Amino acid sequence: MTIYAVTYRYADNPEVIAEHRPAHRDYIATLLGGGGLIASGRTEGGDTPSALLLFEADSVGEVEKLLDPDPFWTLGVIEKREIVEWTVSLGSLGLDSER
Repeated sequence: MTIYAVTYRYADNPEVIAEHRPAHRDYIATLLGGGGLIASGRTEGGDTPSALLLFEADSVGEVEKLLDPDPFWTLGVIEKREIVEWTVSLGSLGLDSER
């Protein structure tokens, strides 16, 4: 399987984000382990609020299908979602597929 890095760029709508954050986090938590999610969390210091999610999946399309039901996505809170293949060059994520 391939590792994909997903970047979420959030819309400037802190009230809606705050209101729906619990549902968003609950949904993302369902993707841990068997759902392909390796890790996720917000990023700091950029121009806009954002987050990084790492997935192990077979394709970009598979990651899209996993993330399309995210409440933040369906509500339009995510202004931009970028999914790219990521190859670990140095270090480890502790995954069996890293050899």
